[in-house]
This record gives sequence, structure tokens and C-alpha cells, in this order.
Amino acid sequence: MDNKFKRILTFLISEQPVALSVITIVRLSNLINNLEFLLLITFFSLLPSLSFLSFIRYPWDFKKERRLSFIVNMISFLTGLVVILILKCNKVSIFISLSYNLAGIILGVSNLLGYKASGHATSIAGPATILTAIVGLKGSLLYLLLIPAFYLKITLKDHTIGQFITGILIGMLSTVVIYYFIGGI
Repeated sequence: MDNKFKRILTFLISEQPVALSVITIVRLSNLINNLEFLLLITFFSLLPSLSFLSFIRYPWDFKKERRLSFIVNMISFLTGLVVILILKCNKVSIFISLSYNLAGIILGVSNLLGYKASGHATSIAGPATILTAIVGLKGSLLYLLLIPAFYLKITLKDHTIGQFITGILIGMLSTVVIYYFIGGI
């Protein structure tokens, strides 16, 4: 498989489309209202997608996109959390936004300290854990996206197996911590 095609596939299973899918499933399950849906989609999927604009100036420069993505995500996630708390959104919305924020902070700190954990693994494992906590066992089907993500990120030599597993653990454990912190759903 061509590396450019693999890169395109990695974007289809990156944080933004996964967040869009998870938040939409939660909305279709009537666990959040329309305003909460729009807020979550805006701050956890649409605004983070702005990092892809770096490809206009730097085509196929994934290091620049990765750096910009971390910055855009953290600003967007934190702003989203603040808005959700100010508007006193429901517990499900707070759970989702706190989970994304904690995973993002841990992932960012890990990378700043020199250990490159997989953001792709985190952005699948965290939302899969969120979905499992909210809608039950059928939400765990999202974990299956880790299989193609693992194949793509390892064969593209973006991550080692250890970095990918670390990303999975960051996503899962940060979500479990938030779940217990807020007292479940």
C-alpha cells in the first residue's frame, strides 16, 4: 500500500472524525441535547480540524501538523470545557469534555518530556472508553479501529509498538479516572 494512501487513511481515523462519530452516537442515543451536541462537535471535532490547514502552506509536512494539532486541540478542548461548565451542561457532556482534556494534557506532557506517545491511539482508545461507559458494551466496538490505526502508524514508522500502547493506555486510563472522578454517568 502506498504511503500517501496510508496517510490519508490515518486522517480518516484521527481525533476529529472519531470525535464526530462518538458525539453523534451519544446524541442519537438522546443522552445530550442539541446545544450540547453542537458545543461538543464544535470544540472537539470542528475546531481541532483547523490544524489540517497547515497542509496548505506545508503540504505533507506531518511534523508541523502534529505540533499545530496539539496546540489547536488543547485550546479548543479547554475552551469547550469552560463553555460546557459555564452553561451547566449535563453530566455526559462534562464527562466527554473532561476526558478529552485530561487525555490531551497527559499526551501533551508525555510528548513535551520527550516520550512520543501515539495521539492516534489515544484518540481512539479514549473515545471508545467514553462510548463504552455511556452506551454500554456495543460502544466497545470502536476499539476495533485500533487495529487499522496500529497497522498504519507502525508501517509508516510514525510510532513504535510501545508508543502506540502508551497512547492506548493514556486514552483509556484518563477516561476511567474522569468517570470515577465525576461519579459515573
